[in-house]
Amino acid sequence: MPEWEDLCNRCGLCCFEKWLDHNGRVHATPIPCRYLDIVDRTCKVYHKRFTVGEGCVKLTPEVVRSVNWLPEECAYVIHMRKTNPE
Repeated sequence: MPEWEDLCNRCGLCCFEKWLDHNGRVHATPIPCRYLDIVDRTCKVYHKRFTVGEGCVKLTPEVVRSVNWLPEECAYVIHMRKTNPE
């Protein structure tokens, strides 16, 4: 089995701002994190991403299972659906 972080397909969609509407639905915006290189979809401060104060969330299997803001095409979401079908 590949390492967890190797599953990421570098779509960068998790690095875009999101907002919650009055019904609790999550909506992505076209505004990326200031550290996202939008050309190659990589984090410019990956080694210190959790300490720069941008709200970066470590995507563990537990987090991926519990959040509703990751896009359906996220490789982590797809992996969790395959390994833990409901």
